[in-house]
Amino acid sequence: MRKDPLIVPLAPAHLAWIGAVQISTALLFFDIGLSIIPLALFLVATFAAPFIPWLPYFMPVVSRGRSGKRAVSLTFDDGPDPLSTAPLLDLLERHGIKAAFFLTGEKAEKNPELVRSILGRGHLIGNHSYSHDPLLMLRKPERLRKEIAGAQNVFRRFGVSPIAFRPPVGIVSPRLWPVLLYLGMYCLNFRRRSADFGNKRIADLSIRVIKKVRPDDIVLLHDVYPGSPEKMEEWLGEIEKIITELKRSGYAIIPLDSLCMMPVMKPEDGPSGPVASFYDSLSETYDHEQLETGVSMVRKTELRLFAARKEMLIGRESRVLEIGAGTGLFTMDIARMCGSVTAVDMSPGMLGILNAKARKEGIGNIETVTADAEYFSPRGRYDFICSFSTFEYISDLDDLIMKLAVHLSPGGYLYFTTAHSSFIKFFAQIGNAMRQGLWLRARTVRSVRRPLLLAGLNPCFIETHSFKMPFFGGVILEVLAQKPDDESNNRVKFC
Repeated sequence: MRKDPLIVPLAPAHLAWIGAVQISTALLFFDIGLSIIPLALFLVATFAAPFIPWLPYFMPVVSRGRSGKRAVSLTFDDGPDPLSTAPLLDLLERHGIKAAFFLTGEKAEKNPELVRSILGRGHLIGNHSYSHDPLLMLRKPERLRKEIAGAQNVFRRFGVSPIAFRPPVGIVSPRLWPVLLYLGMYCLNFRRRSADFGNKRIADLSIRVIKKVRPDDIVLLHDVYPGSPEKMEEWLGEIEKIITELKRSGYAIIPLDSLCMMPVMKPEDGPSGPVASFYDSLSETYDHEQLETGVSMVRKTELRLFAARKEMLIGRESRVLEIGAGTGLFTMDIARMCGSVTAVDMSPGMLGILNAKARKEGIGNIETVTADAEYFSPRGRYDFICSFSTFEYISDLDDLIMKLAVHLSPGGYLYFTTAHSSFIKFFAQIGNAMRQGLWLRARTVRSVRRPLLLAGLNPCFIETHSFKMPFFGGVILEVLAQKPDDESNNRVKFC
């Protein structure tokens, strides 16, 4: 039976608590008075952290861009407003600026024409809760979830689902991350506050922003009627000054998704959930991370292992199915060797990059399918089915392998790499829970062999690689199995 992803939202706050308890316990042996200090510091940090919008203490928080350019994004909270939104949209259009509007569900419901205008003019919208309760982060999780989901339901009427959530007043609490994970969203705050107090303090607004702005800043402003026609004109003038002064200072004002290199919203019918949302957010930087950073060792090992096997597994006319194709780190090479590839992934952003690569290289035998592997129904039979570091997200491996075996041609191969349960991998799982909020499943040789045999496949080899330790093995499981073929008397090249 299919289960939901195992949500385990570990955060620096948890490590701070463990560290404080350990240090306090150690100090008990020297001085009881000193033992109180670590716990007191933890409490101070915990009470202060919610009021620092950019601090990832309770959860990952996006508060700056990743463009690496001299660029900023303008964001407007608390709208739409029937008196301020339309003039603001006109001003932004005159200057060719695309902004992000963090709307409340309640106001969006009352002003649908303004929401359509925001979207129609090419701006982005984010979720700012339904009613903008300033004390929302202190409410029970059920209330918190109802506020965010209620706003999502309103936005879906306009054909979009925001992925980015900005909490009222920018306050983050430990209750927020589990709710956002369940809804497939992430927290997007800001780094440059305008201190306008919801357009109650308009005087010198542009000076306050320009004075402190830095490259890749997300600038917080408000789309709220300031109280009178005179104040309205003054506010629009200040916004115009911000735009002109930023441009004069050499700043580009770019859309928020371009600044952060991650989506702010998606089509209403797009895949949802914590896995799709996480990988959509990584899509633009995924290849660099996987091949050129500290996490590249596992990926490079998989590439090396597959390079040694592929010539004997894939024929010129082979029909290939790849589960979890991502940006095509393996797909492009496979496509050059075979007849056709069906590349499945739940992240539209990742598959978009894969398709762009295929177009650039003139490869036309790749069909991409946006789907959850556990729900995906293959069509026909495949000569080779593969997956690379995707089965960690699969809850029911028995069921998936049984389904894939049905669609594997006689004599065809199933090849995959996945996380191996080991001492070292446990710490990697903790790290992933802090970054992604999910506990990745690691498996033993025995737990992988069993579903292969149940599906009627012949295991050719199940080997572990990387960081091998006595009695534990490595952190990567490499698995190859073949579907019996009567004509070949079940003989396989690797057995």
